[in-house]
Amino acid sequence: MSRADLLIALIASVACAACAREKPLAATAPEPLPAARTTAIDTTPKERRRMVPPEAYLHAYMTWFGSAQPLDVQQRAKGKNTFDAWDDYLAALGLPDYKIDLPRQGQSNTLMLATLGRLGEALCVRAAERELHAAMPIDQRAVFAFVPKATPSAELFAPGFDHLHRLFLGYPAALAPGDRTARYYTLYQTVAAHHGAKKQPLTADETAWAAVCSALVQHPEAELY
Repeated sequence: MSRADLLIALIASVACAACAREKPLAATAPEPLPAARTTAIDTTPKERRRMVPPEAYLHAYMTWFGSAQPLDVQQRAKGKNTFDAWDDYLAALGLPDYKIDLPRQGQSNTLMLATLGRLGEALCVRAAERELHAAMPIDQRAVFAFVPKATPSAELFAPGFDHLHRLFLGYPAALAPGDRTARYYTLYQTVAAHHGAKKQPLTADETAWAAVCSALVQHPEAELY
């Protein structure tokens, strides 16, 4: 027998001996898989809702109402004593005024919300005057970029409200909790009914759309986090 054959026979014998020593594994009973770990969403409030910095609101207002400059927003909001000038509202908005050494407001408060609400109402009314009452072309409108119907039904009200809802709150009205569209339609009808017989610069429907706009601008989802 050659040396190569001897080496092969030796390897084979060693392998057979190793196989003989191995014992087959015993079957074990099946065990259920461990439960997947689930994490519940904690929806409990941890602290009061807050406002973002005032600069964020002013930037949002300029974006919503189609103005690139703060002075342009000021001019649009003026009229009928609804808004004066930014200098009159710096402290109320929580902004610093370095001319009189007034520091930035460190906490959100109701005065800041009320001031922003007044600005929002003024801009909504001015937008209704420019875009609805003056019949501005739709492609030039910043807020009411839809064709409103006179004394609309709930079905005709929904598309215009959805547009405003997307503009100010950032998502479709159909995804809002509760019966939000129905409640705002009730607001629309109430305002239109109260202004129908009065002589106003705006018609009853235009005033009602301005009220819906004002309510959405001041909605907690738009103002607080």
